[in-house]
Amino acid sequence: MAAYFLDSSALVNCYIVETGTSWTRAISADQDNIIHVSSLARVEITSALTRRLRKGHLTQAEFDLVQEESQFDLANEYEVVGFTDHLISEAVRLALKHGLRAYDAVQLATAMFMGKIVSQVASEELILVSADDELNAAAVAEDLQIENPNAH
Repeated sequence: MAAYFLDSSALVNCYIVETGTSWTRAISADQDNIIHVSSLARVEITSALTRRLRKGHLTQAEFDLVQEESQFDLANEYEVVGFTDHLISEAVRLALKHGLRAYDAVQLATAMFMGKIVSQVASEELILVSADDELNAAAVAEDLQIENPNAH
């Protein structure tokens, strides 16, 4: 069993074919893996898909299909971690320390929080999966393991 935290860039990679999609889909489909995500992902995935629709990279039918599939998976397949005041405070600290964008700071704070829980409960390391280089650099600086789907 492995524990992963997928940020929104990695989650979108599960639904839109791009570099790393096969790898990301494989880890998310493996029933032995536990996939953690931030509740923020619901908004970020919808935003990313909507941008692709408006730019003409998705048809309306493709958008409808992947939007429905992604929202279903968020409700039923992933371990969704909600916001708390503690996570927001930690995100503020991380934004200041690493110069992260707001949502990236929240993603990192959530991954770090889940990493602590996973290490205590399952005695293993959580792996942050993200295609965002700035977020990945901050995660490494915070001693998190990372995987970039673009490397697969």
